[in-house]
Amino acid sequence: MTFETLRAQVLETAQAMLAAGLTVGDSGNVSARAGDAEGRVLLAITPHGRYYDALSPDDIVVVDEEGEPVEGDGIPSVELLLHAAVYRARPDVGAVIHAHPPISSAMAVVGKPIPPILEDQMIFLGGQIEVAPHAMTGSEELVERAVKALGERNACLLANHGALAVGANLKAALVACQYLEKLAMAFLYATWAGQVNVLPPEVVEAEAAFFKMRG
Repeated sequence: MTFETLRAQVLETAQAMLAAGLTVGDSGNVSARAGDAEGRVLLAITPHGRYYDALSPDDIVVVDEEGEPVEGDGIPSVELLLHAAVYRARPDVGAVIHAHPPISSAMAVVGKPIPPILEDQMIFLGGQIEVAPHAMTGSEELVERAVKALGERNACLLANHGALAVGANLKAALVACQYLEKLAMAFLYATWAGQVNVLPPEVVEAEAAFFKMRG
């Protein structure tokens, strides 16, 4: 895939994220793995501080993991280090989305993991959703804590901040973000109703194996 095509797809995904209500304004960021050069990860990523509905594909920058420009002259997202760290830790990941969905953000404020309660949670996200302890935006602490909370799953929460979702490609990452928001809503509604029933252990085990097989 050419950089031109990838940049267009990153923009389309960022605009879809906004249209789906998974973020507001210019918050959040989207990237796709663009290859490697001399052992360094290359990624196409949304720019810092720009409204998604006012961008063109030329505004999506391609940089290496240290922010050195490859194509485009904009300023990459302040969360570049987080995206790059996920790609280094997870060779299976082709796209990363950091979003601020309303219900997921509420769960990030609550700060509690979401246990295995839904089958699609297990199949598409990979298990219990962990919460990365709070750290400042763009900091090394946030990077380390988020990568640890993500683990081998496809989503995690960032305490008092938002959500992180990944996938083999941009579509898969966006869908993971949508599944996370659905899951967060189900968990909060069940909590308010007074009863949260987790999946039986044998179902968790079987569907965890299926998740790994799909991945």
